Amino acid sequence: MSSRDQEAIAPTFALDALVAFAERSPATKADIDQVMRALATHQGWYVPVHFADRAWGQTDFDHLLRFPEGKPTRVLNVFSDEGSARLAEGHEIGLYGGPVSGVQLMRALTPEYDSLMVNYASPREHQWYVASGAFEIAATWGTTIGAERALAGRGSGRVPVPELLAHRFHLLLERRTQEVAQIRLPDIDGAVAICFTAEDRAEEFMANLPPPARPQADLTLVPGSRLFDLVRGVGVAGLVVNAGSDDQTALSGDDIAELAGRAAAPL
Repeated sequence: MSSRDQEAIAPTFALDALVAFAERSPATKADIDQVMRALATHQGWYVPVHFADRAWGQTDFDHLLRFPEGKPTRVLNVFSDEGSARLAEGHEIGLYGGPVSGVQLMRALTPEYDSLMVNYASPREHQWYVASGAFEIAATWGTTIGAERALAGRGSGRVPVPELLAHRFHLLLERRTQEVAQIRLPDIDGAVAICFTAEDRAEEFMANLPPPARPQADLTLVPGSRLFDLVRGVGVAGLVVNAGSDDQTALSGDDIAELAGRAAAPL
């Protein structure tokens, strides 16, 4: 297991983000995004076994926590770590399993539940609540982290098609024409298009633009299933994902063509 994976599984990875949020007054949307990114990145979740079984067919876990059985509930109670789960001893919540990745958890939320509750038996600063109306946002954070991890782990291998086609990207446009922006970056031959995996990455880029350039830039959400054909049609040399961020990466023209072709292929 890599040191990065160990850090993600450590209880403090999620709890630190929740505590930091609780100390914000007033909290901003950027603060909320920071928590959601941390929760989706976290890999040490404990979830009801019956939920995991229905959502993705998993009943075998590295660790099981047994609580008294209770009545069905439309609140999905999950725990960020075993210690937080142990605070619910005696509560009638049934059998729990873990660790589960935040990507898997966030992408499995459905209207079957009215809400997602994190660490409900813990101190308030360790808790988080997501109403069903925001499940789509949570799922998008799941695909965000899935896409970012797939790109980071690609190395010299093939482009990660499923993860990229499943995600919605923020595409950089020219505000006046609403056409795909084409810019030049150091060490890249030819003009490239730019997209971002999440709003926080896009805002970071926009904030670092020279002041005269900011009013000329715009963003639009494009599903991965459409993005790559759109970019291919513009004729750029490549597509830069998360330009200006630590996880910036570039897709070549061949990568774009492969993604566009796979998106157009019949199921």
